[in-house]
Amino acid sequence: MPHIRVYGMSESIVANLSDTLVDVLAEICQAKAESFIIDWVNSQSYRRGQSVSETAQIEVLWFPKDPETHHRAERAIREAVTCAYPELKHTVVMFRELTPSTYYNDGKHY
Repeated sequence: MPHIRVYGMSESIVANLSDTLVDVLAEICQAKAESFIIDWVNSQSYRRGQSVSETAQIEVLWFPKDPETHHRAERAIREAVTCAYPELKHTVVMFRELTPSTYYNDGKHY
């Protein structure tokens, strides 16, 4: 935890991001890098029946954070994605806050 889901990029790019981006986010969040996991979601986007590959979507599921942490994390994610995949035209980053009491890890909640 946090869990990061990445849509609209190749598996190899996401694998590379998991090697570098996690350390940056861990520093921003003052957390252990081992606590982060990045999921590659094999997906294809469409607009009006046509395949669209110009947008990446990154969904961050984590416990509540202050707005400044959101801003810093978004900037780090966007910069890493832009560097790894420069042909993208749009990078969407969204944060989903989880309620600690409803999150279980190996039978224990926070």
